Amino acid sequence: MTDIAVKELLSESVSLPHLSLLHYLLSEATGKYIAHCLDLDLVATGQNCEEAAMKLDRLVKAHIELALATQQLANLATKAPQSFWDEYADGKPIELGPRTLCIQIPESVQIVPVSESKLRIVARAAHAA
Repeated sequence: MTDIAVKELLSESVSLPHLSLLHYLLSEATGKYIAHCLDLDLVATGQNCEEAAMKLDRLVKAHIELALATQQLANLATKAPQSFWDEYADGKPIELGPRTLCIQIPESVQIVPVSESKLRIVARAAHAA
């Protein structure tokens, strides 16, 4: 591997957003439940909190795996607006299972071979308006 190729690889790995913990904000609006991953600004809805969180789990997993597989790492840098983080900070902690996502890391982006990575999830319910 040339020095230029190594520098390019290192610059890409340094710019990879650090995702070791995902923050979910759960709320209710017009009879639907909304799950919002604040770290990636992704949203899913469901008939109840559990369904919305499960849909969001699948969406987040697919989003991260696709970004890694296509090396579109900038897609992992989008965060929710500050107002949602403030709502999260004011919310109450809730328990939903499972609280980890197993992300398949493509061999093409690995410097050290790793088959998967686990991301912890913490969830809070927004205060009712």
